[in-house]
Amino acid sequence: MSARNKPSMNAVEMRRMKASLSVIFFALLILFSIWFVEMDIFELIQSMPIFFHFLFTDFFPPNISDLDTYIGPVVDTLIFAVVTTSLSSLLGIVIGFCMAHNTTPHPAVRIFFRGIIAFLRNIPFLVWASILVVIFGVGTMPGLFALVLFGTSFLARVYAESIEELNKEGVEALDACGASYLQKIKHGIMPQFLPSFYSWTLFMFEINIRASAILGLVGAGGMGSILKQTMDLFQYGKTSTIIAIMVILILMVEYVTNRVRERLI
Repeated sequence: MSARNKPSMNAVEMRRMKASLSVIFFALLILFSIWFVEMDIFELIQSMPIFFHFLFTDFFPPNISDLDTYIGPVVDTLIFAVVTTSLSSLLGIVIGFCMAHNTTPHPAVRIFFRGIIAFLRNIPFLVWASILVVIFGVGTMPGLFALVLFGTSFLARVYAESIEELNKEGVEALDACGASYLQKIKHGIMPQFLPSFYSWTLFMFEINIRASAILGLVGAGGMGSILKQTMDLFQYGKTSTIIAIMVILILMVEYVTNRVRERLI
């Protein structure tokens, strides 16, 4: 009996050893990273009183004297998010169908679009905005293009993954009945895919609200432009007001999108 239990005991010991080695490895990795970036914990602790003094002396209370001037940028931010989400979802769903292995017209098309999306997705949207500002100049157009590129690359990937995870039995039944490619998409794929489409598109709208709020930091319009202006002029009371408006706006958008998601899904 003990001989039979011996292999299982060895397996348990091996798992414990692997777990211990993994913990030691990650602990050493964290320590090496702290040493490599020259992070000084004591300096961080000593700087905390300066940080809180700056926060509660210069940032608070918020300056609400020019509150009406922020209405325009807030509307711009919402319109940014609506336009970019709409364009990104349209482009993303077309590319997503081309990327998914069960809906792509040809394997070469799938590889082609996956390569393009992988390239676009690995460049942060702020980098895209900075590049487009150099090309088109300061304004809303660079921010619009940057969010469309970012949103399309993100949605195309999650749409494709959602399509690949769908139940294949319905599509196989349509295929056996001699349905065309478009008929299989319409009757076999879309009814199953719509809940994921609604969920990911609403999530992208929330992301675009946050992203469009900070695009002004690189001169691409939105609320970030006023945020940068007030910080450059050391008007930190107005800066805290803008940050508060951004937080309230994001929370409101999250609440609305969650309610919409509950009704649609």
